[in-house]
Amino acid sequence: MAKITITNVSIENLGPFRERQTINLEVNTGKPVVLVKALNGSGKTTLLTALQVGLYGLKALPGFKRSEYEQLMGGLRRKDAQGNGAVEIGVVVEVSGSRRQLTVRREWSGRADSLHETIAVFEDGSLDLDFSQTWDEFIGSILPAELVQLFLFDGEKIEALANPERLPDLLKRATEVFLGIGGIEALGNDLKALERRAALKNKNTSDAFESARANVVSWDTQAKELETRITRLTQEQAAARNAAEQARVALDRYTSEAQRKGLVAYEQAATIRNAVVVARKAEDTARTGLADAMSDPVLPLAWLSSLWPAYREAWEQDLHARHSKLLGQEFRKRDQRVLEALPKNLSKAAIDALRGALAQDLKAYTATRGSGGPRLRDAPPRDVERQLQVSRSRVQRELDSLAAARRQLDKAEQHIGQIPAEEQIGDILAELQERSKVVATADGHLAALTQQLEEAQGNLAHVRLRLNAAQERLGTEFRDRSMEAKGLEASARARKTLTVFKDRLLASKAQWLSEMITGEFRNLLRKRNLIASVLVDPSTYQVSIRDGKQQELPMDRLSAGERQLLAISVLSALIKERKGRFPVVVDTPLARLDQQHRSALIKRFFATVSHQVVVLSTDQEVDGAAYEALKPFTSAEYSLDFDDTLGRTTVQRRIMELH
Repeated sequence: MAKITITNVSIENLGPFRERQTINLEVNTGKPVVLVKALNGSGKTTLLTALQVGLYGLKALPGFKRSEYEQLMGGLRRKDAQGNGAVEIGVVVEVSGSRRQLTVRREWSGRADSLHETIAVFEDGSLDLDFSQTWDEFIGSILPAELVQLFLFDGEKIEALANPERLPDLLKRATEVFLGIGGIEALGNDLKALERRAALKNKNTSDAFESARANVVSWDTQAKELETRITRLTQEQAAARNAAEQARVALDRYTSEAQRKGLVAYEQAATIRNAVVVARKAEDTARTGLADAMSDPVLPLAWLSSLWPAYREAWEQDLHARHSKLLGQEFRKRDQRVLEALPKNLSKAAIDALRGALAQDLKAYTATRGSGGPRLRDAPPRDVERQLQVSRSRVQRELDSLAAARRQLDKAEQHIGQIPAEEQIGDILAELQERSKVVATADGHLAALTQQLEEAQGNLAHVRLRLNAAQERLGTEFRDRSMEAKGLEASARARKTLTVFKDRLLASKAQWLSEMITGEFRNLLRKRNLIASVLVDPSTYQVSIRDGKQQELPMDRLSAGERQLLAISVLSALIKERKGRFPVVVDTPLARLDQQHRSALIKRFFATVSHQVVVLSTDQEVDGAAYEALKPFTSAEYSLDFDDTLGRTTVQRRIMELH
């Protein structure tokens, strides 16, 4: 595995650097850090950009088009300079025990609208033209350009990597590169190319084969167009997501400011007004309910409590009399049936005796019924009492509701005077509404792009199915090309096997990543008990955080400094996977961190992440306790001094005190 060390970097006619300025970046064993301090605007970002584009050119800036790259470099190139803008980087490359001393120089000449870039690579001081032409492939084989941002990064922007939507793609792609999975993809692409060549090599054949071949070409063209569209939409989606996040952050900040200026009081006033309206409605409802309850016809009986026992006794006597009358009627019918049932040969004296006995018995029974009184036909007293109790309870409930509604209304009306005038916060409300519209527009644009991307991905899946079907037809229907058909089938099986192998290889690495990121994050955090683990899903590479109770901790619950440390922990885990064989350059790494986090970052990241670490700092960022913590690991210290009069920056090496 190759190892690269940057020995020096020179910049001329770019940004604040006019005359050639050189920084020696060589480090001593055990002291991997080179500290470069500067005020804002003195060239730190230019230095970081120079290192990136000096080694990788356009490829160092992912997502940049050629025109955007030329615009960037044209903007950096000084208009008051006589010569070309240039970056020259000295590197030592160690491969398989051999050591090569190289110098890479990139120059930019011409106007901003027609910028011309040249690259020259020198080995041991001599220009190597062949090496110059293949430099991009050489440096890409050591560290692919798409991952250079992991090693040469801006500390203030690194927090964005903790975005749950960006992080899985970053982890998966970096793992693919570090595991050499790119070779698997290249092999798969080679097999696809072989399949296309095998299917399309014969031009002058039958009409059927020509039609099948044209069908394959058509589907393949559509697939490529969709892939290009998906790439563009993915980039636009990422930009739209960033814009939506920025608009949302701006809205949140303004909302907080508006609350301090009276928005909360206004919102509370609106709540009070609403409470008064609700209380009045509740009082009206309670009055209506009470009136309805008081209209119950049973309620007047509540005022006849002294007469009610007499009524209940009379009702019982009347009920008894009615029952007795009914029984008497039934007894007469029974006696008549008994007399009619007597034998015909029974003597008249016996019949008269029986009739007399029955009449005497009936007379004795009716004599005990009483004379009776007025007939009462109303409801039974017990039913009336139950209804009366229900009505009383209902009236009491309605009275309680009315009293509660009155108390609530009184309380709300006491606070009505606290309502601020609407004109006092009219401007705040208007601005808040405008910012909300911006957020809604950004979210709508993002949703539209997401929908277009999903549709394009669905179309691509359909087109690939049709393409595979067309390729299979070429391999099966034309027997005279059986060898090509067998080759296509074998190639398809091989690609499927490679896909399964790639997925399983990535899944096996997810556990290692989880352990590494967890260890790095816990080492950097001040609150050690904040998290128990950082988990990487083997299938999706989605990242989740578990707290001490093994519950998921959303990333938005972390502070900005903690999210920055999480992103740095991810970088540290990935960089250490490369066994520290590539320099790490970080711009303004400590600005958003407190003292304890700065100390942890210095001791557990800068001192261990790589054999060479270049720290670009403001004059106050690495100072005091942070400076003292970094000093034992520092081999050299420089300052970038900007002269306002001359409009240029010069590099000064600072004498370090012995530790």
